[in-house]
Amino acid sequence: MEIRKIVEPREYRQVEEAQRRIFGFPDREIVPLNELVPIQKNGGCVLGAFEGRRLVAFCFGCPGYKRGKTYHYSRMLGVLPAWRDSGVGARLKLAQREFALEQGLDLVTWTFDPLQSRNAFFNLEKLGVLVREYLVNYYVGSESLFNRGFDADRFTAEWHIRSRRVRDRAAGKRPGPDPGGYEPLLGSRPGSGGWPEPVRIRPEARGPRLSVEIPDDIDALKKDDLRLARLWRSRTREVFLDLFRRGFVATGFAVGSEGGRRRGFYLLEKGGGAR
Repeated sequence: MEIRKIVEPREYRQVEEAQRRIFGFPDREIVPLNELVPIQKNGGCVLGAFEGRRLVAFCFGCPGYKRGKTYHYSRMLGVLPAWRDSGVGARLKLAQREFALEQGLDLVTWTFDPLQSRNAFFNLEKLGVLVREYLVNYYVGSESLFNRGFDADRFTAEWHIRSRRVRDRAAGKRPGPDPGGYEPLLGSRPGSGGWPEPVRIRPEARGPRLSVEIPDDIDALKKDDLRLARLWRSRTREVFLDLFRRGFVATGFAVGSEGGRRRGFYLLEKGGGAR
């Protein structure tokens, strides 16, 4: 497999089509060739993963600037279904990291849905991002496959690409998260329909390390019980907004099982930083 910058018009068209297939975007939400080309030509980066001439994954971003800080904003990463769990997403992110480092930058940011457990594990554990910002209904009115009928809340991922934390993960060194030292703040209990329901475990929890559970498969839950999925959204939104206001940072994501049920937990630390 080859990871490289997109070059030809045919390849940009493949990125357009991949957005339709992966995210179910309507035409108005697809980032088209006439936006991707200027991104590539003006300080941004549009990368593709190719098997021969066939695009199987892509990643693109552009320069960003906020509060006096210049960084690379990663707008979108997509992997075709047949190539998920192949490691190609991580390879694209590492190529994006190299691009940003060559520009003299030390930060890459992007957004992701806090309730997507696979993305949470990938971002926090495999890449080493930190999260300290919650955006309420960031993509208002989006009709993509994953946003339709559901508030598009997002986390902002901070990827401090020169930090030891990120360098270690880029080198394949990933310490397994230990949720044992984290006081559970939001957990779950079995619901009547077989899906877990959110429950505030310890409303009074004020320790320096806390955990927050999310559903294992929010997309399947939305299809089966949209009301419960929306309850998870509102409960986790309330908790994360409060924790980030109090200076907590999401530094890890732990996955376990209980009674045959797979469970995932964000691990948050008071004042956690880019170690």
